[in-house]
Amino acid sequence: MNTQASTRPVGRLALAAVLAALAGCVLAGVPAGAIGADPQPAGGALGAPELILENGRVHLATALAAAAAAPLAAPLATPAEGAAARAGLTFPQALAALASRGELSASLALADRSGWIAARVSYKRLTGTRRAELGAVLANLTLVARDGELTPSRVPELILTLQRNRQWWTTGPLLSPDQRVGFPGSGLVWEYYPGQGIEIQWLGTFGAANALYDERQYDALGALLDQAVGLAALRGGGIAWEYDFSFDGGSPPWVSAITEGTAVQALAEAGTVLIDATYLAAAHQALGIFTQPPPVGIRSPTATGARYLIYSFAPHEYVINAFIQSLVGLFDFASTGDPLAVTLFRAGNAQAQLDVPKYNTGYWSLYDQYGESSLSYHELLTGFLQNLCQRTHLTTPKALAILGLPARGATGTTGATGRTGPTGPTGPTGPTGASGATGTTGATGTGGTSFPGVTGTTGPTGASGSTGPTGPAANPNDIYCTTATAFQADLKQPPQITIAHLASTRARSLARVPMTLTKISTVTFAVSYGGHVVSQTTLVLAHGRHTLSWRPPHAGSWTVTLSATDLAGNHGQAVAGVKILAPPAKRRKPAH
Repeated sequence: MNTQASTRPVGRLALAAVLAALAGCVLAGVPAGAIGADPQPAGGALGAPELILENGRVHLATALAAAAAAPLAAPLATPAEGAAARAGLTFPQALAALASRGELSASLALADRSGWIAARVSYKRLTGTRRAELGAVLANLTLVARDGELTPSRVPELILTLQRNRQWWTTGPLLSPDQRVGFPGSGLVWEYYPGQGIEIQWLGTFGAANALYDERQYDALGALLDQAVGLAALRGGGIAWEYDFSFDGGSPPWVSAITEGTAVQALAEAGTVLIDATYLAAAHQALGIFTQPPPVGIRSPTATGARYLIYSFAPHEYVINAFIQSLVGLFDFASTGDPLAVTLFRAGNAQAQLDVPKYNTGYWSLYDQYGESSLSYHELLTGFLQNLCQRTHLTTPKALAILGLPARGATGTTGATGRTGPTGPTGPTGPTGASGATGTTGATGTGGTSFPGVTGTTGPTGASGSTGPTGPAANPNDIYCTTATAFQADLKQPPQITIAHLASTRARSLARVPMTLTKISTVTFAVSYGGHVVSQTTLVLAHGRHTLSWRPPHAGSWTVTLSATDLAGNHGQAVAGVKILAPPAKRRKPAH
């Protein structure tokens, strides 16, 4: 057992209390075997805070481990779920309604109401961006309450978000979009979303937890996950980490497959390395939304299995990087022996094997079913596919069981070779003929009669043994490996741009340039005459066919040049000449 784990008894007991309170209600009614972009910031999913706000001063975050390992400000609360406050109430009214039914303690409801009032007072004193950002957070809490979505387990994260925004916007500096920040005594990752304030970046938080695991910062890992579990909301028959702000048309609170998959991955790692079943229990609780359809969960059933969605509020948006990462997390948790995680992984894996080829244009990756990935998402997806490739090609008994493959013998999955039949008996050797008598000296005696031996008959060939079963012709999980390799090559493959036949056009009329592009690129469209560029424009074009146009001012031989630079900086070019005819002669008015 890791000795570092024993130095944190308070957090461990608090976490155990949370899970004990949830044990009776999680995944109730789900029979055994039944069964984005998440606002991912620039720079990737695994990011630590950049700035830490402490005592009104900001300093650079030098080590997430140091912040995460600091003691928590208060013990983790035990959520006691009940019915949500009715719709149409303000946030303070909804708190009072929950307290009146005994779902929140009177003291907690009073403290939370005081926090609301303090934030309102600060809001009225602020101006400009600070006022707008704190006001947006107040508005989000109001929206949750008025929609009838305020439940007891959601209160801790909402109140913490309000407190942190009041603290930042009254004492901290202005921030750049997508900038990540943190606070002492906590490893939670916060991110600035303009117009929404700073919000807990749950994907970044669990990504940071995975980084702590990789760095063997186990004490900090446990502290961070203890705090995260204490802020989980009850949802979909389990627990989930919700986003409490409006995003891409969705209203709070909402959840994401990529976040939840990364959460169960981090909890599985912590449960294994710290030898602590409470983290594994939390990971199992977090599977609830993988069993539920939108808008509560992120499961989209298919004829083959299931997809897991990037947004619980967008049931028809299929973002492949979110789907693949959720499978990586489910596989890692399934490796601990959780049967529901195995079922969920298999359902998603069966569908992903069919989906992945559809997201490969042959030159670049698609982000969703509508358009191509940005450079960062292309690289992110490549990494996720490499991770899934590695996992689905493990040959340990545990991995094969998750994949639903038979355990391998000494010779692998190839069928056993049939036994060779016994060799037939050798026929008896015929008798040797008698030697002739030796003649007298001088004359040669006649030779004795030759008596060849009779060759015995060959014994029958033994029957061939039965042929063993043939192993699978190909591993369907190879698609993850081959696609990852292709996407890696795409980063160095120049875009191919082709100009179709340019029809002759008359001067001063619209001339069209039909062209084809293999991957999303920045295209410079230039036309020149006599070696001099006459006009030029630059635009971003997706892969496929396009038609550009220009209006030549006069007749002559013109040159069209299309230069393309893809997102990775590779260049391609196409040049074509076109004959521009003189404009039609003007008709003379008839003389009267």
